[in-house]
Amino acid sequence: MRLSRELARRGHEVCHVFFADNTSTPKGQLRHSADPRTLTIEGLHIRRKFSKYSLFTRRQADLDYGRVTAARMNQFAPDVVLSANMPLDAQRILLEAAQRRNAKFIFSVQDVYSVAVRFVLERKAKFLAWAGATYFERLEKKLLSKSDAIICIAPEFADLLTRWGLPKTKITVLENWAPLDEIVPTVKDNSWAREHDVSDKFCFMYSGTLGMKHSPQLLLELAKHLESRGDARLIVIASGAGADWLAANSGGVKPEVFTMLPFQPYERLSEVIGAADVLIALLDPEAGAFAVPSKSLTYLCAGRAQIVAAPATNQVAKMVEKSNAGLVVSPGHAQELIAASDLLLTNSQLCSSLGQNARRYAEENFAISAIADKFLGVFEAQTRPAIDELRDVSSLR
Repeated sequence: MRLSRELARRGHEVCHVFFADNTSTPKGQLRHSADPRTLTIEGLHIRRKFSKYSLFTRRQADLDYGRVTAARMNQFAPDVVLSANMPLDAQRILLEAAQRRNAKFIFSVQDVYSVAVRFVLERKAKFLAWAGATYFERLEKKLLSKSDAIICIAPEFADLLTRWGLPKTKITVLENWAPLDEIVPTVKDNSWAREHDVSDKFCFMYSGTLGMKHSPQLLLELAKHLESRGDARLIVIASGAGADWLAANSGGVKPEVFTMLPFQPYERLSEVIGAADVLIALLDPEAGAFAVPSKSLTYLCAGRAQIVAAPATNQVAKMVEKSNAGLVVSPGHAQELIAASDLLLTNSQLCSSLGQNARRYAEENFAISAIADKFLGVFEAQTRPAIDELRDVSSLR
C-alpha cells in the first residue's frame, strides 16, 4: 500500500486492488485523507463464499478472483501490472489479460507458491500432494517465464528460480519492508497495554497471521513455560489455521498467563506492539524454503526485541541477525525458544539494546522513497523500449 501511495504522490496513476473477501489477513491502513487523486484503492469481491482452507472450493474461488481482477485491470488500462500474493490460477487469468492489452506484467514473488502447496497438501491431503504440487510447479514456472520481469523478496527465491531455468537478467531482488511512518516505537505503558493489563508486566507477543507453517506448537510450549515461571505473559493476536489449533489446545493454560485476541484495529498497531517487551516470529523448518515472515519487518519498525524461530538460512533470520535486533533460534526445538525467552526476560538492558537496533535498521532500510526508486527502475526497464520505439517512429515521420 505504501508503495502505491508513493508512486501516486510522484504523479503516476495507480490502481491498487486487493481481495476483500479474505478476512483472515490484516490489510493495513487502506486510505489516508491526504491520498493523491491519482491513487485508487479498491477491495474486490467474488460472488461465491470464500473459504481459504477448503481444498474443494478454494480453486474455483481463485479462478473467480482472477476474472474479477482482470476485468478491473481492463477498465483501468495500465501500462504496468505488478502482481503480488496472487493465487496461481488467478495469476494466469490476470497475466493473459494484461498481455492482450500489451501491459507489462511484473511477477512479485512473495512466496514460492508451488512449494507452499506441497507443504500444505502433505499435511492435509497427502494423497493429493504429488499431483497438486506438480500441477502448480508447472503453472508457476510457466507464468514466471511469460512475465516480463520478476521481483523476488529474497535471494533464496531468486536462486530457486534460476535453478528452474529462469534467466537471471529477468530477476531483481527487492526485499520487503514495513511502513516506518505508520508503525512507530511507543512507551510500554500506553493505553492499549493498560486496557489489557500488561503495562507493568513482562509481555511476549505474537501478532499476525498464524498458519500451521508458523509452528503454533512452539507458542503453546512457551505459554506452559511462562505459567511455570509466573512472572510474564504471552499474548497472541492472530487468525488462521494455526490460531484455531492454538485456541483448541491451550485451554489448560491460565488466562492470566496466556491470552488470545483477534486482530486489533490497524490504527492502534503501534500501541499494541509497543505493549510487548519481546515480539515473536515463527516459521516451520520446512517452510523456510518458500516463506518469509513479514511480521518481523513490522517488529523492526516498532523498535522491540524479537525472537525469530526460523531456519538460519531464511531471509528474515538473516536480517534480524545482521541488524542485531533479536535472537534467532531453531524452529524445531521448543527448548531453544524457551531459553531465548528466559534470557530476554531477565535482561532488560539487552531487550532495550536489541529494540534500538531494530528501529535503527528499519530507518536505514525502509525509506519508501528509495524503495520506490528501485521499483520504478524495474518498471522503466520494461516500458523504455516501447517509448523509444514510438520516438523512432515519430522521427521517421
